[in-house]
Amino acid sequence: MKLHISAWCTYIPRYRKNNGKALIPVLGPDEDLVTMSYESCRILRQSCYHNVKTLIYVSSDKTIGVKSALLADLLKLSDIRKYDVNDLYHLVGVVQEVVDDGDVLAVSSDSSSAAAAVSMVLSKSGGYVEVVTGNSLINSPPLLPGKDAKNDFHAELYLNKLSKFLKDLIDKAGIKPQVIKYVATNIKDLRYCSKVLRSVGISDLALEPSKYVAAAGHFNTSHTPLTLIRTFEISSPGDYILLLDSDENFSRVTSLILKVNEDLLPVRGCVNYLDKLLNNSSVIILQ
Repeated sequence: MKLHISAWCTYIPRYRKNNGKALIPVLGPDEDLVTMSYESCRILRQSCYHNVKTLIYVSSDKTIGVKSALLADLLKLSDIRKYDVNDLYHLVGVVQEVVDDGDVLAVSSDSSSAAAAVSMVLSKSGGYVEVVTGNSLINSPPLLPGKDAKNDFHAELYLNKLSKFLKDLIDKAGIKPQVIKYVATNIKDLRYCSKVLRSVGISDLALEPSKYVAAAGHFNTSHTPLTLIRTFEISSPGDYILLLDSDENFSRVTSLILKVNEDLLPVRGCVNYLDKLLNNSSVIILQ
């Protein structure tokens, strides 16, 4: 899988609502998924778009085939291919099919829980972060009868299968598990995730970016990309990152191993850090 990430940005609304546990970001009265995505893309330097040939919009929202077209019009990106997909698994599949023809602008947004939009430019020619390898685990036994992984007997059975999947992926990348510096995941039960990581030799410390984002809320389809951006904010050249994205029942898991090849400071200079976006001093509380 020859693929690079050359630029990224995120947008988190100023609006906050109390969900009973914390103040989480939510859409404002004048925002929707597309306008939130537009703000994320607009912040990226325009030079990032000169070779974009495909726009892929990721959202769990049921309105398919519309959002990518609307966003392309707002960004004045003409004569490009447009796709709407529901999850990261399908995003990776489409990217592999189209990236040979030019750069891909991948956008993810969600507001079903906490609200955020993430945009990334993916390229085959090069970029700051390299996708070393990737794979998906599909049609695996779901975590039934409950979704609480830490107490579920099926979760213990599934752990062995997921551990083998990750071991094979790490072997394919030609690295030792100990060199993985950070993990970006949307798995809600981080204690269970930690158990999986320890089973393959990855340190608990690697979960710090995921814990940071989870503390602000769960961002559904945008959660894994948002956590990945957090890893970019604290990574150094040579660091390896494990991306681990699962659907709600663990029946489909997509994982990538990435390597930071260059100093990310030049890219950080054109976007806001998540600290600033999540702890915005001018937030508006909605009742």
